[in-house]
Amino acid sequence: MGEAPVRVLLVEDGDDDYVLTRELFAEFPRGAYTLDRVADYESAIKTFSECHHDLYLIDYRLGKKNGLDLIAEARRLECHTPVIILTGQREREIDLQAMQAGAVDYLVKDQLAADTLERSMRYAMQRARLEEVIHKANQQLEERVKERTAELARVNETLQSEIAERKRAEEALREADRLKDEFVAMLAHELHNPLAPLSAALQLFELGSNSPEQNKELRVMMSRQVEQLVRLIDDLLDVSRISRGKLNLRRESFHLSEVIDTALDVSRPMIDSAQHRLELELPDQPLAINGDKVRISQIISNLLINAAKYTPPNGRIELHIRREAAHAVIRVSDNGVGIPPEMLTKVFELFTQVDSSHTRTHGGLGIGLTLVKTLVEMHEGSIVAKSQGEGFGSEFIVRLPLAQTSVPIKPIETAPPVVPLRSIPANRILIVDDNESAGYLLGRLLQKLGQHVHTVSSATAALEVVSSLKPDILISDIAMPGMSGYELASEIRARGESPQPTLIALTGYGRESDRQQAREAGFDHHLTKPVDLQALEQLLIKLNGTAADQAP
Repeated sequence: MGEAPVRVLLVEDGDDDYVLTRELFAEFPRGAYTLDRVADYESAIKTFSECHHDLYLIDYRLGKKNGLDLIAEARRLECHTPVIILTGQREREIDLQAMQAGAVDYLVKDQLAADTLERSMRYAMQRARLEEVIHKANQQLEERVKERTAELARVNETLQSEIAERKRAEEALREADRLKDEFVAMLAHELHNPLAPLSAALQLFELGSNSPEQNKELRVMMSRQVEQLVRLIDDLLDVSRISRGKLNLRRESFHLSEVIDTALDVSRPMIDSAQHRLELELPDQPLAINGDKVRISQIISNLLINAAKYTPPNGRIELHIRREAAHAVIRVSDNGVGIPPEMLTKVFELFTQVDSSHTRTHGGLGIGLTLVKTLVEMHEGSIVAKSQGEGFGSEFIVRLPLAQTSVPIKPIETAPPVVPLRSIPANRILIVDDNESAGYLLGRLLQKLGQHVHTVSSATAALEVVSSLKPDILISDIAMPGMSGYELASEIRARGESPQPTLIALTGYGRESDRQQAREAGFDHHLTKPVDLQALEQLLIKLNGTAADQAP
C-alpha cells in the first residue's frame, strides 16, 4: 500500500486563481495530493475548526480580511496545520509578516509553477513532521522530567521524614537522659533531706543532756522523716516493679468507702499541716469495686497529697465520688497553682515535674502521678488531668469500672512524723532552710557546739536579717521556694557589706557540677546532707583557725 495523499485546502476567493492552482495540481504525480477549496473567510474558519487537512494554501487578500488574520484564527482554534501564503503582491514586508504569523512559505501567484509549488508543499510537510517529532520528543522529555521530579520529591519527602523522625528520636533520647539525670539529682536531694535531720537527731541523742520534752520532740521529728523516707522508697519500689512488669494486683471485691477512709488517713496530715479545707462529696449507696484495696487507696491518697502539695496554705481541696453508669468516678480538685497547658499531657510521665528548678516550692520525685496512672490502667480505668492554666487550680478525674459484688469496710491506721542537731568557739551563725525540722536540728547541733544560732526558713527572710545580725557564718540550703540558695549567696556577695560572712552550702545536691555552681554563686564551702557532726565540728575549727578540744 502506498502513502495516503496529502490533503490540501485552498482558501481563494478568486475563481481564476483557483482554476490556475487546480491546473498546477494536475501536473503533480497522480494520487499524491487532493485539493479542496473554500472561497471566503468564514467558511475557512469553519473548516479550520475541524482541522482535517494536511496543508493550507491561503490567499493573502480575502475581502476585508487577509490571510494573516486567518492564520491567527487557525492557531486560536488549536489548528497547527502548516500554511503557505499565496499573493499577487511582491512586497518583502508582507513576506516577513507572513513568516512571523506562522506561515511556512510565501509564494507570488504570477511566478507560480508546478515544481515550485510542489517543492514548497513538500518542504512544509517535512517541516510539519519534524516539528511533530520535536513536539513529541519535548512532551516525552517533559513527562520524564515530571516523573523524575515527582520521584525525587517522593525520595526527598521520605528522606526528610526519616531525618525528622531521627531528630525526634534523638531529641527524645536527650530528653530521657536529661530527665534521668534530673531525677537522680532530685532523688539524692529528696533522700538527703529526711536523712539530714535523722542523722542530727541521732547525734543529739548520743550527746545526751536532753530534757524529756526535747527527746519527745526529737522522736516526733524522726518519725515524720522516717515516714517521708518510707513513702519515697515505696514509690521507687513501685516504679521498679512496674518497669519490670512485677507489680501484681491482689484483687477482691469491696466497697469504695473502705479505701476512702484509708486514703484520708494517709493524706490528712499533709492536708492539715497546710491548713487546707477538705470538702467531701460521697455517694449515698455503696460502690462495689473489684480490685486491689491497697492500690485503690494509694490512687486516692496520692491525688489528695498531690493537691495538698501544689495548693498554697489555707487552700481548698475537694474529693467527689459518684456513680456514672457502670463506673465509679473519683474527682480530686484544688484551687492551687494549676498546670500550664503544655504540661497537661506530660504530668503523668515518669520523673516529670511542672517545676524542677532550685526554687521549686514542692518536694517529691515526680513519680507519684505516674504510679497513679499506671495503677488506674491496671484496674481497667482511665485518668485525665484538667486545668485552666497557672494559678487556676487543677482537677484529676479517675474512672473505675464497678463490680457486681461488695465486701465489708476495713479502715487503716495513720503513720508517724520527723527530726533535729549539736556545738564549738562561739560564732554568730545564720541557718537558712525551708525544712524547718532540718533547720531546727542543725541549730540544736550547733548550739551543742557552743554556737549562737539564728534560724530562718527562706532566703528572703535571711536577706532581711543579715545586715542587722551580721553573722560570722551563714549556712544555707539550696533548693528553696521563691529564692534559691545560689541567688541568696549572689545577693549577699553583691551587697558587699563588711565583714562578709563565710557562706556554707548545705544541700542534698552533691554532684561536682553542684559544687562548682555553689562556688560560682559565692559559697565558700559545700556540704552534702546529712552532715556529719564531726565534719561540721572540724569545719568550724578550721574556720575559726583554732585547735579546739573536741567536746566529749
